[in-house]
Amino acid sequence: MKMNQIMYDLTYWFDFSMLVVRNHPFISVAAVLVGFIFYQALGTLKLIGTIISFGLAVVTAIFLEMLM
Repeated sequence: MKMNQIMYDLTYWFDFSMLVVRNHPFISVAAVLVGFIFYQALGTLKLIGTIISFGLAVVTAIFLEMLM
């Protein structure tokens, strides 16, 4: 499949989904809720990633201290 066709298909489905969201209030509310939940999930994953990184840094420091 050519890249132009892929871009056309993505643009077509994006335009169609925006048309549906703008013209149907229930779908519009659902889209906002899904976006909010996705945003919250990314924030949680970012926090978990930070905690894991900190934990790995502590474990690495302990191992380095043991080796010295």
